[in-house]
Amino acid sequence: MKRLTLIAAVVAVIGIWPAASSAGIFKGVVVAHQRGTLLVASPAGQVRTVAGTAAVGSRVVLAGNRASVVGRAHTAHIRGIVVRRVGAVMFVSSNRHLVAIHTGSRAPASVSDTTPAPTTPAVTTTPAPGTIVSSQVAINNGELDDESTEDLGQANVNDLQVQAVVSAVGPGSVTLTVGTQTLTVPLPAGLTLPASIVGQTVTLTVSLNGDDNDDNDDNSGDNGGDDGGGGGD
Repeated sequence: MKRLTLIAAVVAVIGIWPAASSAGIFKGVVVAHQRGTLLVASPAGQVRTVAGTAAVGSRVVLAGNRASVVGRAHTAHIRGIVVRRVGAVMFVSSNRHLVAIHTGSRAPASVSDTTPAPTTPAVTTTPAPGTIVSSQVAINNGELDDESTEDLGQANVNDLQVQAVVSAVGPGSVTLTVGTQTLTVPLPAGLTLPASIVGQTVTLTVSLNGDDNDDNDDNSGDNGGDDGGGGGD
């Protein structure tokens, strides 16, 4: 059976991502939000979701299924697996949740002709898809800008399961909303998705090697990957 980039169970659309566990207290920074759901990164870099509204960069405390804003952060930590690179944007899956990190260099606010050149470059090659990364990001105008990224090695998986909101469907592709960015994922030849899933949150499987049309056995079960950031919500 052809392996589908979009899981065969895509029609089992979920209305909202899992809320935080009712046990314990979780502290973190909001790194994205959409459709009444917050993506919150823990100090260790694991992203989880909770229903609520808060600006990106808000420090929140999650107790049960409620998020309380307790302050403001200008940086956050993201740990996960690189799914795609599109231009200067690196799409990372952390705990199955996608975040977009801008990796392009930014010029200093003020540079004079006499300012000495930096001794070490601040920008390195963006890690390839399948790389486990630990990224320190700056939060600017609701977006995540890469400050430093550590390569932690390659994930031992070829496919990765993620959750995201569908923003558009087209012949042979589906477009996902990822923070303030969009990511278009190709579908196997001949597969077209119904327009009714636009605006819905779906679970899908993406190929880390960029080949989304392989003729392999359908394997929509556990892929063995933890996105470099622990278990699910």
